[in-house]
Amino acid sequence: MKNKNSGNFFASILYILVGAVCGIFMVLSADPEKFFGGPRDFVIHMAFCMLLVFAAYFIQMVIHESGHLVFGLLSGYKFISFRVGNVMFIRESGKLRIKLYNIAGTGGQCLMMPPPWTENLPTVLYNFGGCIMNFLSAILFIAVFLLSEQGSFSAMFSGMLAAVGIGNVLLNGIPLQINGISNDGRNAFLLGKNKNALRAFWLQLYVNGLMSEGERMRNMPEEWFFLPEGEDLNDPMICTVGVMKYNYYYDTHDFEKAEETAKYLLKAPGLLGLHKNELTCELLFLRVFRKADPSEIDPLYTRELDKYIKATANYVSRRRLAYAYQLLYLKNLTMAEKCLAVFEKTVKTYPYSAEIENELEIIEMIKDRAEIH
Repeated sequence: MKNKNSGNFFASILYILVGAVCGIFMVLSADPEKFFGGPRDFVIHMAFCMLLVFAAYFIQMVIHESGHLVFGLLSGYKFISFRVGNVMFIRESGKLRIKLYNIAGTGGQCLMMPPPWTENLPTVLYNFGGCIMNFLSAILFIAVFLLSEQGSFSAMFSGMLAAVGIGNVLLNGIPLQINGISNDGRNAFLLGKNKNALRAFWLQLYVNGLMSEGERMRNMPEEWFFLPEGEDLNDPMICTVGVMKYNYYYDTHDFEKAEETAKYLLKAPGLLGLHKNELTCELLFLRVFRKADPSEIDPLYTRELDKYIKATANYVSRRRLAYAYQLLYLKNLTMAEKCLAVFEKTVKTYPYSAEIENELEIIEMIKDRAEIH
C-alpha cells in the first residue's frame, strides 16, 4: 500500500508541476489587451489553452505508445495491438481491425508478441521505448519553442508539448506503481532482478499474442501457468502468472479450482492493485454463480470494489458479472435482461474472440443455473 500511495502522490505532484508550466505558457502567449480586456476574452483564451493542454497530453500519449511499437519491432517483437483511450487497433487473422477496449488507470497501450523465449530476452528497449520517444520529441519541441516568436501560438503549444513530454519521461521512467499498475520503469526494474519475473513477462505477452489470434487458454499447456510461492509472492510480475492460472481454470470451467486460486492470490503481497480488484470481481462472480450464502457474497461488494466495477463497466467480464448478480443473487429479471442486452452489445466491439467465446458459454451456464431457457 505504501508503494502504491507514494506512486500516486508522485504522479499527482508531477501533474500539478506540468500543469503549472503549461499555465506559464498560457500567460506568456496571451495578448495583454485581450487577456486583461474583460471576462469574456479571458474565458475564451483560457478555454482555448486548456484544449491545447489536453491535445498535448493526447499527442504525447500517442508518441509514447509509438515508442513501444518502434523499439519493440527493433528488438524482434511483432505487432499485436495499439490502443489509445478506448480505441484499439488489433491484428486479427492477418488484418488490422478497430475494436473498443480500455484498461482502468491507463490512457493507452501497445502490446506485442515477443520473440522465442531465451534468458537473454530483449526487454529494455521495449519497456523504455515510450520514454525514449517522449524525450526525443521533447527535445524537438524545445527547439521549436526557442526558434518561435515569443508569445506566438507555436511557442505556446511547442512549450506545452515539451513540458508534457518531459513529464511522461519522469512518470514512466522512474520505477513506480500508479493506480495499482506498475509503470515501464518498475517493470524494467523487476525484470532485471529476477529470471522468473523475466519468464513471467515473456509468458504474459506470448499468451496475450495467442489469444489475440483466437487461441483459448484451455487449449494451452497447464504447466505454463503456476502459482507463485515463497519470495515470488512478493513479485508483481510473477504474480501475473498466478492470475493467468486463474484464467486457465476459468476457461476450462473448473470453477472450484478457480475460486481456490483467486483466494490464494488475493493473499499475495506482491499482487498488483489492478489484479486484486479483478480477482475480487471474479471471486464475487463465482460465489454468486454457485449461489453461495449472502455472508460470503456481501462482504466482497465493498464501496471500493463498487467504485472499481463502475470504472471498468465496459469490460465484457464486468457485463457478465452484472448479469449474474442481478439474475442469480438479486433475482431482478428486468435488470438482468437489461444487463444481458448491454453484454451482447459489448461483445460486438470486444477485441479478443477467444475471451468472447468463453464468456458466451458462461452466459448460457448462468441461464441454466437460473433455469431460463
